[in-house]
Amino acid sequence: MEILLIGSADSIFFEHYCKNLKLQKPDIKIDIFSVSDVSGKYDLSSCDNVTVSAWDKSCFKKIKGVRTIIKPFYSWFSLYSFLKRNKNKWDIIHFKWLVPEAILFPTITSKYSSKSIATFWGAEFNTQHFFYSNLLYRYLLKNFLKCIDVITYATIEQRQEIQKHCNNEYKLNYAIYGSSIYEQIERLVASEPKKKSKGLLGINENKITISIGYSGKELHQHSKIIKTLFEDTKFINEKDKFVIILPMNHGCTGDYINKIEALVNSYKANYKLLTKKMTDAEIARLRNATDIIIQLSTTDGRSASIIESLLAGAILIAGDWLPYKAFKEKKLYFHELSKIDSSLPALILKISSNINDELKICQGNKKKWGFETWEKVIKNWIDIYDALLKETPT
Repeated sequence: MEILLIGSADSIFFEHYCKNLKLQKPDIKIDIFSVSDVSGKYDLSSCDNVTVSAWDKSCFKKIKGVRTIIKPFYSWFSLYSFLKRNKNKWDIIHFKWLVPEAILFPTITSKYSSKSIATFWGAEFNTQHFFYSNLLYRYLLKNFLKCIDVITYATIEQRQEIQKHCNNEYKLNYAIYGSSIYEQIERLVASEPKKKSKGLLGINENKITISIGYSGKELHQHSKIIKTLFEDTKFINEKDKFVIILPMNHGCTGDYINKIEALVNSYKANYKLLTKKMTDAEIARLRNATDIIIQLSTTDGRSASIIESLLAGAILIAGDWLPYKAFKEKKLYFHELSKIDSSLPALILKISSNINDELKICQGNKKKWGFETWEKVIKNWIDIYDALLKETPT
């Protein structure tokens, strides 16, 4: 089986997806076309070939205004040139990030594979634009999905949104990414108390830790959350009992990190800034050291990082606009807010006044959810590939 993955390869998900595909199916040939630059932070050695879009080296990238218009066409042409250079068809082309440059002209790209798959992360419907227009992007997406053989989704909410753009139920398949952290969390939580994890990360073990999101992406609304907390009189009076965790290891620029750090410093807050890539063991320790995680992102596709936090026993504060219906169906214990306002510091102070009981209740979440390891979930992806190729005429 020969597959081509099209997406942003500079990702922990690409690293583990490819590694686990090879472990379960050693004879599979994996090629990658990355629509964004590859920094080398992630191990893609299990892939046979990795090609990067020419866009990042283009002079057009530096021209503001023009780049927004040119990028989709320039990047798509880079993809097309790559496909054309390949002498043989792939068995499957798997689109793993549905950005405009990947979904343009699907009748042309479909000529280079026997079958095709499109995978939704979850935020595409709201965050992607073509010529500054989300409606135009949705129009392109609808035409693209007509040419795709299988569409995968990770949440009920995603499925409902996809159905607005594709009326072929036969194409829809449930498929999720795993986490290499789950097993690490299970072992660490059983052997290492929360206070010890805090101490090993350089955090005062007697403080209540509050993580704002799980990455440096602006969609986590770091600035708004920090201002809402530290401009609340009651919260300010008790701020010394908290440490704010700022996970800025990926998804942000140095300028953004400096901006957020300057903001927390202006309030004289206790904080832990994380900017370096962490090992699986270090991430597991971070999850165990987190008492409260604030997930008030503008969008989310049921991130593995949030599930890792729940499995480690953290108290989740989530936006009620996020696709967490599955959490409710499994009766997980977490808090919801309808907006970022004074209700956030009020809720945190309420939780902190009863922190031990709250953390004890949250320990039950891991039994209700279970551990979705890569070893378990990759089998479903392989089944989708195998079933799809059985449909291909010989």
